[in-house]
Amino acid sequence: MLVFDEDSNTVLYCNGVDWIEVGGGGSSTRKQGFIDYNDTTGSISLVANTWTTIPNNGQGAFSNDSYRPDSVTEFMDVATGAIDVSELELGDSIIIRNDYQVNPNTNNALLEFRYSLGGGGNEYVLSTTKGRLDDGSGKNYRFNLGTDLIYMGDTNTKDNPIFLQVRLSTNGTLLNAGSVIQLIKSNL
Repeated sequence: MLVFDEDSNTVLYCNGVDWIEVGGGGSSTRKQGFIDYNDTTGSISLVANTWTTIPNNGQGAFSNDSYRPDSVTEFMDVATGAIDVSELELGDSIIIRNDYQVNPNTNNALLEFRYSLGGGGNEYVLSTTKGRLDDGSGKNYRFNLGTDLIYMGDTNTKDNPIFLQVRLSTNGTLLNAGSVIQLIKSNL
């Protein structure tokens, strides 16, 4: 795909992964890229029917920033585990794949997941029901195959942290393996 970048007065080519400048007197790469943040916090307690923020310290052995987008320093505040998209531009999007395990104290517990976005009086959530954990209590249920898309449609989303949260209908524990975050740059 070819795109004309009016800001730099160049033509860009996308080979499916990288944006390559093909006009304007040179050649450079603008990677879409990803960063993988693996967590070593360990097991955290879940209190029944209480939204709990998932931590991520980025210290796991399989953390990987080798394919970081050129325009991004970090995608996550590892002190809080919040996704940080403040370096993105309006129109950009991110794809997130989370990997965590939940161990309920009671069979047939209901698990919900959400992203808490925005700030001040403009906070909002994107939520989903993961389902009933009905194969027994005291065992790990792993969630790692789904992906989520969040787009930067306004500054409320772009300029505020995005928290990952779960709510379990019974007490239990959560073990976070981590999150990989992929940038999709806007063509505008």
